[in-house]
Amino acid sequence: MKKLLRWLSVLPAVLMLLLIFRFSAQDGPSSGSLSYKVSYAIIKLFDRICSSGFSEGELISRAESIQLVVRKLAHITEFFLLTLSFYLPLRIWLPYKGVTITGKQYLYKLILPAFSLSILCAAADEFHQSFVPGRCGTPIDVLVDSVGIIGACLFLIYCNYRIQKRHRACNPHSE
Repeated sequence: MKKLLRWLSVLPAVLMLLLIFRFSAQDGPSSGSLSYKVSYAIIKLFDRICSSGFSEGELISRAESIQLVVRKLAHITEFFLLTLSFYLPLRIWLPYKGVTITGKQYLYKLILPAFSLSILCAAADEFHQSFVPGRCGTPIDVLVDSVGIIGACLFLIYCNYRIQKRHRACNPHSE
């Protein structure tokens, strides 16, 4: 059963990669249409919550005005989640046998590989997009993706710090 769970820890990373590359495989009009629909839904929800009473023309105009931001936030979110999903099997597969790793070990053995794999996937994703009709791969999008990647790494470092702090508070003589 333990072996099955270890193998299943890879599943989130595989699913995130499939999702990212599926979005990248959409041609230009399909991708633009999807981001417009999401932008429109966000504006429509905002209109309902705030009772703004936007006309259909205003909804369309506002959706178009946030479309680029929505696309970039999607990049950031996808790669934030991808980095977390790379971290999971690294944390499970690397042999620590209950040993708590801290500091440089944590960075080199868990965070750096998750970061590196994610950056590599971001570059591969943009390269892949350069072959899709109506799309282009840009180094700027790799930088946007890296915002999510760095955010995930900082989140993981913070979580590890909090765990270490709690561990030290609960076990003051364990060091």
